[in-house]
Amino acid sequence: MLKLLRLPVILALLCLTGCASTQDSLFNLGLKAERSMSDLTLKRIRVADHDWVYLDSEVKQKPTILLLHGFAVDKDNWLRFARYFDDYRVIAPDLPGHGETSFNPEYTYDFAQQAAWLAEFVEALELNELHLVGNSMGGGIALLYSHSQPERVRSITLVDAAGVLPPNKSEFQTIIDNGGKNPLIVNSKDDFIHLSEFAMEQQPFLPWPATNVLSRRAQLRNDINHQIFADIQAVAEEAKRSDDNLKMLQQIKEPVLIIWGEEDRVLDVSSVQVFEQYLPDSRSVIFPEVGHAPMLEIPQESAEVVLEFVEEVEARSSSALAGSE
Repeated sequence: MLKLLRLPVILALLCLTGCASTQDSLFNLGLKAERSMSDLTLKRIRVADHDWVYLDSEVKQKPTILLLHGFAVDKDNWLRFARYFDDYRVIAPDLPGHGETSFNPEYTYDFAQQAAWLAEFVEALELNELHLVGNSMGGGIALLYSHSQPERVRSITLVDAAGVLPPNKSEFQTIIDNGGKNPLIVNSKDDFIHLSEFAMEQQPFLPWPATNVLSRRAQLRNDINHQIFADIQAVAEEAKRSDDNLKMLQQIKEPVLIIWGEEDRVLDVSSVQVFEQYLPDSRSVIFPEVGHAPMLEIPQESAEVVLEFVEEVEARSSSALAGSE
């Protein structure tokens, strides 16, 4: 009798395993197709004590658009956004501790360390004339990198970026300050669905079985994400007692575009006025009915705004070069 009861359980487990494997295979096929549509190739390099995995369009006619993702996500967040930059070389790395790039629990993964690792990555790929585009954590890293390596940077685009304390607390900041459960860290499929709804006002199309696969992968990174967030949060707490980050912003001379989703629950839109106040050469665009990830929610519209800004910077640079001859 016990053997008869065990058989359905075993068969169910085998089915679930097979389903998960099939879902992973289908998801990976879809991901390859998305990357191909954006003319991006998967590459690897060992640098800065990490095994980096990144996407590269390899187009060399114009300068490089370097896309930096946010906390607990990866390079593929940029896929649909990236396809609007045909004439530029587009590179989107998994930052250390994220995606397929390696993680070492003995290291600290705050913004300053990430910016230092990024400098080594850029040096190894011999990149110059960079147009940096950073979302959330990636925006904070972009600012620190630009401050330390201004000779390599032509422009910076901040997409709902970290780096300042907004005058108005976001829903996310209120949750964290009150000791609530971090909505950016996933423990279940329900958590993943809640995160998507929390972070984005407009949900991007995700074909089956993307939700299942992405939620499983996020759960596997739970411990890593907790450690990285702790590193980031420790620095954020220090920043509340110092204005060093604001002094740094005042020293950034490169042109900066600030774009934000008006309904951002993670980093409040009031951050924009702080960035505008302290960045000497900045402008902003605020998208109504958009949350924390414009590049996912409205990829074409947000990319066109960034492309127009980048083209203007390039034209300004060309005019200045011609005038000096």
